[in-house]
Amino acid sequence: MNPIELLGKYQWSFKTLSNVFGVSELEARRWAFRKEAKTRRNPSATAQILAVVISKHPEVISTIKDFCQEF
Repeated sequence: MNPIELLGKYQWSFKTLSNVFGVSELEARRWAFRKEAKTRRNPSATAQILAVVISKHPEVISTIKDFCQEF
């Protein structure tokens, strides 16, 4: 699953997506580019696996946010 699919599912912004996945907002936006775009980036395998876990278990989001707030 591409993490971009979570944008629509949870009405997230690119900022939220980048915070959850630990990447820059620019990198998260590059995931959404068309396949023909020169600057398009595919999400890492880890990001794709995490997107599947978040999709199946939404409670993971609160755990990630709590963890991020500790730092």
